[in-house]
Amino acid sequence: MREALGSVRAIPQSLFVDPEQLSYDVAYAIALTPALALGVFFFRRPAALLIALCFLAGIVCLLALQLARSTVGLPAWVAYRASHPLVASLLVACFLPSTVPAWLGVAMVVLLVLLDSFLWPQLHPIAIQPALLAFGVAYLVERQLALGFVNPFDLRPLEDPLSLWYRLHLVIDPVKLYVGNVPGPLGATSMGALLLGVAYLWYTRKIALGILGGFLAGMALAALALRVDLVFQLSSAPALFLAGYVAADRRRMAVDERVAIAIGALAGILTMILRTHGQGAQAAWEGLLAAGALATVVIRGLAFIRNRQAQSPALTPLRALTVRSASPQSPQRTAPALAEVRAEPVAVTTGSSVSLRSRPVQSQRFGFEDGGNPDDMVREMRSFVAHRGLAADPGPWALWLLALVVLNPAGLWMTWTSMPIGRPIRILVSLLSLAWYAALAGLVLALLHRL
Repeated sequence: MREALGSVRAIPQSLFVDPEQLSYDVAYAIALTPALALGVFFFRRPAALLIALCFLAGIVCLLALQLARSTVGLPAWVAYRASHPLVASLLVACFLPSTVPAWLGVAMVVLLVLLDSFLWPQLHPIAIQPALLAFGVAYLVERQLALGFVNPFDLRPLEDPLSLWYRLHLVIDPVKLYVGNVPGPLGATSMGALLLGVAYLWYTRKIALGILGGFLAGMALAALALRVDLVFQLSSAPALFLAGYVAADRRRMAVDERVAIAIGALAGILTMILRTHGQGAQAAWEGLLAAGALATVVIRGLAFIRNRQAQSPALTPLRALTVRSASPQSPQRTAPALAEVRAEPVAVTTGSSVSLRSRPVQSQRFGFEDGGNPDDMVREMRSFVAHRGLAADPGPWALWLLALVVLNPAGLWMTWTSMPIGRPIRILVSLLSLAWYAALAGLVLALLHRL
């Protein structure tokens, strides 16, 4: 009982006094809570159902990844610096309209988890966020299905404030935008809730303010140049959500702070230009995606040029040697001088172990050319795979994962036939499969009922 009370008392200290001890996923879940709560309050039952289905899809993706790790054996680079599937499901639910069908929300969660866990670790470092790609795919599907935003509470179809400003030249009151009682994405309508979450993420050192500040500065400069309402343009909740929660993630920062500020400023300018052409709430992710793609091309191009220059041998002029015609003398062979090795002083304390083998230099951390201790070589290879994402042979794990996620009967058959797991785990997987079938049946009935 005392341990339980001590754990409960330690929660406020972990959340507010020592927030840096929290993981990225826990901090993001806490920061998304106010926005999701206001989304359910404004958009009522459809919002709650969409959030629940996206969260269930995140649970299925999490179980599929865990099952694949324990049975198939995924490579070490899978899900490297990736968001937790449950946090990814909440991010997707925040940026979707409450009118989207359930299958689209589930599909976007699966797509984001696949991009974040399998594609992004191999392409690192790049300045493109996987969530922006998922939001782009969702926007294309929404356009084909003619889906739009709805007004809070009465749920009548209505365009977002930026589209109304472009079409009808209407400027919504900034106080209303701060509260969030406007049409828009499910969890990205309230500036107040999003500012609270962004402030908490910055307090926990989970986001970098460089790209966020550059994004807002670029939008402000473009708004002043275009002579539009500055306060209204900066009060866009979807833009703050994409720049603060998605683009400013420290795990995704592939450049230093100054370059991040420049990328954010470019994205802000592109966002304002796209808004003047009628893109509305979608202009933010389009500007961030375009700026990230351009920055990735520039960074990769400069890195390629540096590597080519480093690999090309330097041209040194030939030195002319004089040859004497006298009788040659036999050179005297001398023993090579031994380099003096100085041992660095090491402070030894009680309970610490000192290794007599010298540690490799930092610049030779990922080198395999020089011979040495086989144990050190193995450690370097493992460190290289873990940090650089060495492309490994995927083997049949991709097909197995596809069978576990999409073709559930095939995954269930493999579970009961070829996988060396215990009977309780098999029963648990079977129960999850039944829940999967029930969820699919519910989606089919909902679609038939809507049609």
